[in-house]
Amino acid sequence: MSVLGGLYSGISALSAQSRNFGIISDNIANVNTIGYKEVEGRFTNFVTSKSVARNFSPGGVTLRPFYDPQKQGLLQTSDSKTDISITGNGFFVVNKAASAANNSDSFLFTRAGDFTADKDGNLVNSGGYYLQGWLLNSDGSIVNATSQDQLTSLQTVNVAGFSSVGQPTQNVSITANLPAGQDDGAVAPHQTTNLSIFDSLGARQSLTFQWNKTANANEWTLTAGITDDTGAFNAIAGATATVQFDGNGGLAGPAAANAFTAVGAAFTLNANGTLDITIPQADLNTSGAELPNDLPLVLNFGTPGQANGLTQFAGGYELKLANQDGSAPSGLDQVIIDENGLVTGVFANGQTRAIYQIPTATFPAQARLDRDNGNAFTITSNSGDVVLNRPGVGAHGNLRPETLESSTADTAEEFADLIVAQRAYSAATRIVTTGDEMLDEAIRMKR
Repeated sequence: MSVLGGLYSGISALSAQSRNFGIISDNIANVNTIGYKEVEGRFTNFVTSKSVARNFSPGGVTLRPFYDPQKQGLLQTSDSKTDISITGNGFFVVNKAASAANNSDSFLFTRAGDFTADKDGNLVNSGGYYLQGWLLNSDGSIVNATSQDQLTSLQTVNVAGFSSVGQPTQNVSITANLPAGQDDGAVAPHQTTNLSIFDSLGARQSLTFQWNKTANANEWTLTAGITDDTGAFNAIAGATATVQFDGNGGLAGPAAANAFTAVGAAFTLNANGTLDITIPQADLNTSGAELPNDLPLVLNFGTPGQANGLTQFAGGYELKLANQDGSAPSGLDQVIIDENGLVTGVFANGQTRAIYQIPTATFPAQARLDRDNGNAFTITSNSGDVVLNRPGVGAHGNLRPETLESSTADTAEEFADLIVAQRAYSAATRIVTTGDEMLDEAIRMKR
């Protein structure tokens, strides 16, 4: 029995070392695979029956693969704005399909962050898995905020739907000089300020301010309106105010009420001296049947009591600055991912918009995840449930944009293990040949 047991022990050693050779070979083959986690062959003895002081039953050896999905690989820089890596705990959530089903079986987890946009604008890595994220509202809040701890709150990060974006004007600021000594008897309007703004459809509108000198010292009237394509000025109902200046050439102050009096119903006077106005849809210049929304604006003509905006000095009329924060629709220029996991679209008009938030996933026992194709892992009953959160929050690792995580397989170490496995395999063959010779001797005893 001991000879046969020893023979079978040698055979188990051959089998274990063969599988260890396969593990090492796979590690070497994936030495350049992004995010690959090396597999280690761990040997354990196998006991067929309990040994006692005068009896021993050889059981042989078994091999079990071990891998640590969380093991950190070295980071290498990349030229792609959509390449990302994780330092510390966590995985990217990916999906096998571009259209994620409401089924957790479709979701996988990976450290391979080499994502690029496919023909449909979906971010997909080299394993063919689609990056998942939380869709954001225009104000940066998460669309599915009430269920963001669930995998079903995620969707494939797609940038094609944001190929064009415009920004309606919200704030207008004017720095101009109205000439002191203006004759109030001249043909009105005495001075005119024009600037382009953008409505909710991204169409350009010509906002016009008409300034008329009154018979009173240091006093002008303001009328706001829209100039149409024919050049005709269309005043906005109630958009009038009287503007008061002080002897230093600036808006009268210090209170906003000192600078603006007889304010029309269309204006709302704020304590800081700005004027709120909503341009009605009917007053906006349109072409065709499409109508924009009403356009709310904040008008800033400077600080009351200071000569830092609208002024009245000697000399001629001079427009020094006319700023507004709107823009016409323009195409997507590039997509970047920052260290907070925000996917931001940068548009040709200079506008930026955060469109997705990438979460990271952690598990109570990540070593119990199952390996899948494409350098990904799946949830098991032993791994515990997934925990989603923003990168860098709590136990979740940080994101590193424009970097990739290298394979954890070390070539020198793997070749050293390969030599050891080869020698161990050779030694196991000697066990088998020796056992064969011993059995042969036992058979010869009968002859």
